[in-house]
Amino acid sequence: LLGQWFAAALYAAPLYKWVDEDGQIRYSDTLPTQQSSKRFQKIAPDGRILSTQEAAKSREEIQRERDEQQRLDREMKLKAETEAREAALQEHHDNVLLMTFTNEEEILEAQDERLAVIDSVINLLHKNIESEMEKLETEERIAKQRFTDKGKVIAGGQAQKIEYHTDKVLSKQQHLSLKMDEREKVKQQYVTDLIRYRELKQLQKEKAEAGD
Repeated sequence: LLGQWFAAALYAAPLYKWVDEDGQIRYSDTLPTQQSSKRFQKIAPDGRILSTQEAAKSREEIQRERDEQQRLDREMKLKAETEAREAALQEHHDNVLLMTFTNEEEILEAQDERLAVIDSVINLLHKNIESEMEKLETEERIAKQRFTDKGKVIAGGQAQKIEYHTDKVLSKQQHLSLKMDEREKVKQQYVTDLIRYRELKQLQKEKAEAGD
């Protein structure tokens, strides 16, 4: 009898397990039609889970997944295009480095020449600022003597002169700040180029040795 019971259990039809709309767990040897598109599990007589079917996705969920996949595809395409463009630019820059310079000393000389040009502009700006500051101080001194010391309002013409030289000083200072930034960027670029040049020369050396 025990053997017959095991045989019956082994060949018994599986059960379906699902959660109904009220949150109650249900078991049955037949699956309700309305549950076929929802989540359910097929259970063996011994309690093993034979399979699990997830609930069918709604149109909104499918559309959201499709939109997300399209967004990811666009991002991947853009990333690939950006990397390809950067690689092409790097290759072009490498070729220019190798064709322009024959040794590291030439790179350092080019750097010094470029910085010398910028430094000349910076020195000129310092002189211009100093000159404009002197003019501004002169006009402010005149305004003080003729107007403010006497309790008078600074006349329009004198006020315009002060404003004019103030604007000139600010403009020159802004130009100077830009030139200082440019100098730092140029210096950093030559440092980067020098490092890259060494790498390229080392690669050329290794390829030549490998060819031998």
